[in-house]
Amino acid sequence: MSKVDGTAAPFEQRLNWSARALDRAEILQRLSKGRSDIELVNPHFEPPVPNSKKGSAGRSSVAIVIVDQAEPAILVTKRSARIRFGGQFCFPGGREAPEDDSLRHTALRETFEEINVLPSALTYIGCLGTYFTHAGYLIEPNVFMADADVSYRPHPDEVAEIVLVPLSALQNKANYHLVTRGGGRANFNFRWSHIQVGGPTVSLMIHLMHSLSGAVSYTHLTLPTNREV
Repeated sequence: MSKVDGTAAPFEQRLNWSARALDRAEILQRLSKGRSDIELVNPHFEPPVPNSKKGSAGRSSVAIVIVDQAEPAILVTKRSARIRFGGQFCFPGGREAPEDDSLRHTALRETFEEINVLPSALTYIGCLGTYFTHAGYLIEPNVFMADADVSYRPHPDEVAEIVLVPLSALQNKANYHLVTRGGGRANFNFRWSHIQVGGPTVSLMIHLMHSLSGAVSYTHLTLPTNREV
């Protein structure tokens, strides 16, 4: 883990989960407890999203797909260079469309459009909560499970690569690092193999880990220094 001087305690608090391996039954049981009416705290060291921005936030959803293989893995995609934020790694998902009857449906529709996974191939587990971004979006992270032999294929206009990240890699706190931004701000990113994940996606990864371990959540804290490490 990479920290900024003076942040050891709050850093550890925000990554306060167990790295114990979980079986399928435990994963299903622990991730079924979330509710969309619970707001997920921003884990980054930055000011909270203003209520005025929350009130006008655009609605969106992502699918956190757990592939049920010998070592469970989470599916992430690399955004195509042809679209906004090209090259970034994230979960399948996007903005709510008029035809969506729920944000869960948004996640399923976007997953099919991006990586050609049929909704029938995904078993719904639960919703982690609701997360607000400084960019003005409400994100509802819905968690699904897919069989080990699930078929997927990237849509070239939207996805450049599909990566399965072992759950054990997400649980490993050494893969999380703080990047200082100046003005007393710092953001987490996740680094594993050739991928680096930041922004709302790493926030949701952190909340996923808390949900899986049943760890106590944290409150907003101010970064005491902005010196790079």
